[in-house]
Amino acid sequence: MLINGMFNALSGMNAATKRLQNSANNVANLQTPGFKKSDVVSASLKSGGTSVTAISRSNTPGGLIPTSNPLDLAISGNGFFQVQSNGGGTSFTRSGSFKVGGDGRLTTANGEALIPEINVPGDATQINVDSQGQVSANVGGNNEVLGQIQLANFNNSSGLSAQGGNTLGESSASGAPVAGAPGDGGFGSIVSGFLESSNVDLAEEIVDQMVSKAAFKANTKIIRATDEMLGALLDIKA
Repeated sequence: MLINGMFNALSGMNAATKRLQNSANNVANLQTPGFKKSDVVSASLKSGGTSVTAISRSNTPGGLIPTSNPLDLAISGNGFFQVQSNGGGTSFTRSGSFKVGGDGRLTTANGEALIPEINVPGDATQINVDSQGQVSANVGGNNEVLGQIQLANFNNSSGLSAQGGNTLGESSASGAPVAGAPGDGGFGSIVSGFLESSNVDLAEEIVDQMVSKAAFKANTKIIRATDEMLGALLDIKA
């Protein structure tokens, strides 16, 4: 029974550690545009103790931050921007900080090209993105449509896997992406000149860290007490 109690306490320490690590990552991305916080999901074990069963992503929207840059785009509602990942596949992000790359393509701040590609001529001025994702600009004195932004949606967007660089990847849990135009069929609309802020709540994270630290400390005390009791039993036997 004493050994079981020690293992139960160790599982509690492990869960508390993972919650602290997760919260630290959330806080580190407090000012990352479009970042979605994650939560640790745990469950009790049949044999006693606890186990971390999943890391769930929260897709509650962040607030909108005005930037006055027409290529800073926020999504009001559901959906993700589709970008070309470094590995050649498609990644997904809510961070809409776009720029015109050296080759004229619209890219993220990290240089990942928007999908479908939108090319901006070198002499283009007054770039405009409307709420339905149509990108236009003044080219040679004429207003021209340069392309159409498409968003992707998922059956379970919380199941998307983190890929780094504020991008997410498709997974078996998320399901396959469904693409569509902003404002159509449940897709959110585009808000130009704004960035979506992180949805991390600092006060909530501080409380979670305090609870996790208390849980870690309590389980440490249980292990210490169990170790002392085992030592006492061994002394008695000796």
